[in-house]
Amino acid sequence: LHELFSSGMTKKESTYRLSWIAIAALAWEIFFWILIAGLLFLLGYLDNGSLTRLDFFTPEAFWLYLLMLPLTGVYFWNLIRVNKLSESFGSGIRKMILRPVDNLSTFLRFFFFRNTFAFLILSLAQPVFGTKKVSGTIESLELVICLDVSASMDVKDISDDLSRLDVSKRAIVQLINNLHGEKIGICVFAGGAYVQLPITSDYSAAKLFVNDITTSIMSNQGTNINAALSTANDMFTDQKCSKGIIIVTDGENHEEKPSSIFEILKKKNITVNVLGIGSKSGGPVPINPDRPELGYKKTPLGSTVVSKVNREFIQSIASKGKGMAILSDDEFPDLSPLLTEINQMKRTKLRDLQFDMKENRYRIPLFAALVCWLVFLFMDK
Repeated sequence: LHELFSSGMTKKESTYRLSWIAIAALAWEIFFWILIAGLLFLLGYLDNGSLTRLDFFTPEAFWLYLLMLPLTGVYFWNLIRVNKLSESFGSGIRKMILRPVDNLSTFLRFFFFRNTFAFLILSLAQPVFGTKKVSGTIESLELVICLDVSASMDVKDISDDLSRLDVSKRAIVQLINNLHGEKIGICVFAGGAYVQLPITSDYSAAKLFVNDITTSIMSNQGTNINAALSTANDMFTDQKCSKGIIIVTDGENHEEKPSSIFEILKKKNITVNVLGIGSKSGGPVPINPDRPELGYKKTPLGSTVVSKVNREFIQSIASKGKGMAILSDDEFPDLSPLLTEINQMKRTKLRDLQFDMKENRYRIPLFAALVCWLVFLFMDK
């Protein structure tokens, strides 16, 4: 390059020496990519087994370098246009009206413009090299849904087509669809309680299990909230995280009043929210929901048994559990208050997690691009 410049690129003339500028640009292009290839080799880009090797988060950004071809073409086309305009005048007139051109400055302007573009693309490719220790936090929340499957949940007092259980299952699926990372478990209860689905983060499996629930899966009838809460309490993992219970019930035909279990849940900071399903007017309890021709259950005196949602009982459970009670007689229960409560639950942050993370070095080529751009602007003055 020294010989190239000394051979005439620094001489002031009225036309550009395009061949010299093109040779200088090509020479730098070759040298630049040899330099890049050498750096990639030295930093282990081809060493797939190394954790600290150079890599790129977005290597597809290198395709942007193809834009350099039309930009270079425009640049040289402009120089050719100036040369043709200069040559259209006589030599005497050229010296009188045209300012002499500086071939070296012209090349350097192209040099810094091209490097600005190249380093910017390199920065967009986000080179990563080496690792750094990072402290992280994890937020976790476990929820257990206790679903009432007593006979009264077969009552169709909300809709002629849907029982309380159908509406409850629809509400639970809607709830699951709005969860984001929380782990969930399902417990069913009537006169007793058992685990339908252990704590999991597999929402698809949870919805499948919910859809398979019927009141016939438990022969021991009643609404034993004590058993439901005790079973739910045993389902939680030993992980240090926030925990909550959601009871879905009509509150009918309940057993003894829950008492001691709430002291246990309180000590563990487990919140109990209740979703009450059913209407004030209630409805008859079918003998067999799959065989409506059998009619409805009757009292010993022969009158039809009418099941109504037990609002007072539901409110008391939520109050003792330090949670909220939502009462719904709609086919599509509004779960927004419950979802808000879930989102506002204090989530335990597990700190002091140390892990290695690849360090992004995009700032280095970005700084180089900025320097080249400032020099280009300064030279253009």
